[in-house]
Amino acid sequence: MSSLFNPERFVWDFWYFFKSETETFHVFFLNADRSLKANEEHHFSSEIGYATTRDFISFTWIDNNVLSARENEWFNTSIWTGDVVKVKNGFLMYFTSRDSSVDDGFTQNIGLAYSESIGSGLWTPIPEFQLKPFPKHYTQKSNPDDVSIHAWRDPFLFLHEGIPHMLITAKSKDGIPGKNGCIACLRSINNSLLKWESLPPLYYPGYYSEMEVSQVLMDKDDNYHLVFSSPPKWDFAPSTSHAGGLHSVVSKSPFGFLNKTPNVLLPFASNLYACRIIPELDGEIVGFDPEKGGILRSGVKTNLSHANRDFSQFLF
Repeated sequence: MSSLFNPERFVWDFWYFFKSETETFHVFFLNADRSLKANEEHHFSSEIGYATTRDFISFTWIDNNVLSARENEWFNTSIWTGDVVKVKNGFLMYFTSRDSSVDDGFTQNIGLAYSESIGSGLWTPIPEFQLKPFPKHYTQKSNPDDVSIHAWRDPFLFLHEGIPHMLITAKSKDGIPGKNGCIACLRSINNSLLKWESLPPLYYPGYYSEMEVSQVLMDKDDNYHLVFSSPPKWDFAPSTSHAGGLHSVVSKSPFGFLNKTPNVLLPFASNLYACRIIPELDGEIVGFDPEKGGILRSGVKTNLSHANRDFSQFLF
């Protein structure tokens, strides 16, 4: 495995935009002071950093803070995992944050920032955009009987039949606390990237406390693959033997996952987590080192391709 190790910061979850003209990955990553990792405090001081790479082996670290919390806005705690897409007039970055004054301080919402250029490092938050959990299908705040905090994070966008959809790590309002982790699904209202409506969970097997950092991809036979991560302590799926790590389910439809059995693509014991499948690298699995930080290539290639993520005709 090859590691992209930041010499200054502890680095974990990442997402990226691939610029085909220059064959360059523009990578955004969560990072915090290394000293905070020992007590798991890094989660509460994380900022979004920016770097570039052509192969996820050689890495140019550009800025450790292109987006961070703002004291006088609703996103006044640390910034958590997001997604970035190109639109007609720039780039949008959806991200996760919390308001320290709401509930127990752990209620997660989705925010949004805009940049004219992917490489400028100038991201302008849109404070009026605050995507809260929809009460029809998803929990609104932490449950004291649960084994993990509230979940409404890790947005991932794709197009289906020309309509924007968004996946989010969530918890179903139904089911047993501790096993009600699900992947929420939202649909754009009138093709707006600012207005969303709630659909039922894309996948809710009743086996996980949390299902993190999801993606939808496709194989050569036009099957859809939903992938997500779960640590062993929150993985109760009978088919995975509490392995944790990167899991997947397969369907002929992007909305046909509900009754599918999950399988493990890469177990947590591989020392990778919050993995992304990188279609530009033959679908190689890339994640971060949970102990040391840094982004690693696994050498495991899935040959999966992107679902439709071309938002270039949408105007912000």
